[in-house]
Amino acid sequence: MATVYEYKGVSYELPDGLTNEAALTRIKASLSEAAPAAAPAPAAVPAPAAAPSLADQLKRQAGLAGRAVVQGLSAPVNIVSDFASGAYNLGANLLGSESRLPYMSQAQSRGLTELGVPEPATTSERAAQAGMQGLVSAGSMAAALPKTIFGADLVRQLPAATAAPAVAQPVAEEVKAVTGSDLAAFIASVGVSGAVGKSAGNLADRAVSGKQPVVTMEQVRQNAQRAYTKVSDLGIKLTADNANSLVGKLKTRLDAKDYIPENAAPVKNVLSKIESIAERGDVSFDNVDKMRSLANTLKGDKDQNVRRLGSELIAGIDEHVAALKPRDVSAGAGGIDEAVRTIASARKDWRNVSRASMLENILDVAEAKALNPTASESELIRQGFITLAANKNKLGLFNEAERNAIRSVAKGGSLDPLLTLAAKFNPQRSQLIAAGGVGGGVASPESLMYTVPIAAAGFTADKLQALLRRQNAERAMGGLLTGTTTMPAPSQYSRGVLSTLLTQPQE
Repeated sequence: MATVYEYKGVSYELPDGLTNEAALTRIKASLSEAAPAAAPAPAAVPAPAAAPSLADQLKRQAGLAGRAVVQGLSAPVNIVSDFASGAYNLGANLLGSESRLPYMSQAQSRGLTELGVPEPATTSERAAQAGMQGLVSAGSMAAALPKTIFGADLVRQLPAATAAPAVAQPVAEEVKAVTGSDLAAFIASVGVSGAVGKSAGNLADRAVSGKQPVVTMEQVRQNAQRAYTKVSDLGIKLTADNANSLVGKLKTRLDAKDYIPENAAPVKNVLSKIESIAERGDVSFDNVDKMRSLANTLKGDKDQNVRRLGSELIAGIDEHVAALKPRDVSAGAGGIDEAVRTIASARKDWRNVSRASMLENILDVAEAKALNPTASESELIRQGFITLAANKNKLGLFNEAERNAIRSVAKGGSLDPLLTLAAKFNPQRSQLIAAGGVGGGVASPESLMYTVPIAAAGFTADKLQALLRRQNAERAMGGLLTGTTTMPAPSQYSRGVLSTLLTQPQE
């Protein structure tokens, strides 16, 4: 190889490895000129390389893509082989042997370079190379093992497998430049890979899931009412046995809630009317709806105990009709087949209104607030979800995904314990804290330097916790009312880490 030097407007081609002084001496010797003794020799500057053409750039990018494809496809095999080689070499080193096994990934990389395949030269090229390699390796593993975890959930898995190594590469380079440690660079790349993989998977999940429909409590009730009307119009009725079973369930439910007829006359009157309806024999769904309307009137009573028991009656009727089977009804004019189809269709709406009633009771925190004035609204709502999650009978109205959503609200977020502790110092929720802060400030103004920030932090934590809890509850309720709650997508944290481990490191 030769280097081109320029001297007095003329280009000279000299061997590589010469210093500027040596190159100048050779040039002058060829011109039979003596170097000035006093003046220092001017430095010979290599001629600037010509900018690569568009065709050269395209060729280089195609070569880099080809390298990524080859290394990505062979990554699963290479990582197993490299592990075996590393284990052997470690054992040989401990035994004092000079024997070493080559690393397949390194041999493959050298072979590609010898074939003329370009290597990534810049950080951006190495990041792009790592991302493409991660995508190819994830795709190849999914194709080779479609029945395993590698072939599942590709919509979320592929973005995670691509983004994680692409971001980890420049992070590792920066950590290596700052610390000079390969181990620190490796730890940093693995750590960021998990976080990026998880985030990429979550973004893909939101893009796939789309915006969920919004349904109000009133819409749910209207749908249930239309279902009652449709079933009633077809002449379908509850059998006498099933109607009597409903009354028995309502009495048992009230007894479990400490119902004493003498202390709740309106409840006794409504229950008596429901019994008289059931005693008529087969009960039309118009009359079932009437039973529910009678119970609903109790929710407007002045007595808190009556309102509480009225909610139990409504929930009992809703749960009963939501669990109806074909054997529980008598066929109408359309025959038993039509009755079965109609009941099956209506049960979804009745099931939703039953669940809506439970959620409505959770959101109605006015009475609970009166009993516990220091509790925040979000705390009372979360407590309602905790109670619901602990009730096996009520929880049975929800599928597994919905039960998980309820438990998630009851459990709270990862910040909840810390925010709960800090929120105790909110002066709005504790007269003792407020009085202590004011009194301390009067006695010693200097103490305000401590009490004011603590009170501000408590106030902020309380409001932030309320916001997070309400958002969590509203998201859960949106799915519960519409029946669109799905099982949470698995985290792509480990997929991001694996993708980076499979990616060939670019130096």
